[in-house]
Amino acid sequence: MLIHLIDGAKPLDEVLADKATIENELQAWNSSLLDRPVIVVITKIDLPDARATFETLREQIDGLRAISAATGEGVQELIYAAWGLIRAMPAPPVAQPEPAQIQLTADEPFAISVEQGVYVVSGDRVERLASMTNFDNDEALARFEQILAKMGVDKRLRELGVHEGDTVRIAGVEFDYS
Repeated sequence: MLIHLIDGAKPLDEVLADKATIENELQAWNSSLLDRPVIVVITKIDLPDARATFETLREQIDGLRAISAATGEGVQELIYAAWGLIRAMPAPPVAQPEPAQIQLTADEPFAISVEQGVYVVSGDRVERLASMTNFDNDEALARFEQILAKMGVDKRLRELGVHEGDTVRIAGVEFDYS
């Protein structure tokens, strides 16, 4: 639904030109807008020239309305007319989502194997984390251990039977499990 507000204080020929301009701009922008219901409204009906314009155009423009922001005249009627048009319009189609084009599968973030009594943790993220960690820095080491715990490495090591003092290797770095 569209509402065309036209300044009724202008001379009649300018009011008609404004209406034509609105329609031409809608046509140029998106011609399907012209297929929608339209309410044409003359504004400033509280002014004598606007009222005369309204009376002249009422028979030429179907459903022409008039309002005054200053006095409130015609505003409530315009709201009811707009509501009536909205209620009469068919419901818009519900957009159906497109089927997914990409299927993402979660890879295991790490793998643990036991080689000659050494627990070897591998995986891109774990190895990248190890390569970026300064193991001589206590804060960095604590952060490294915290991230491994969140990833589930510590839990998986315990499930595999690691004990305090056992050797764990990540990206070539060996340390004692504690």
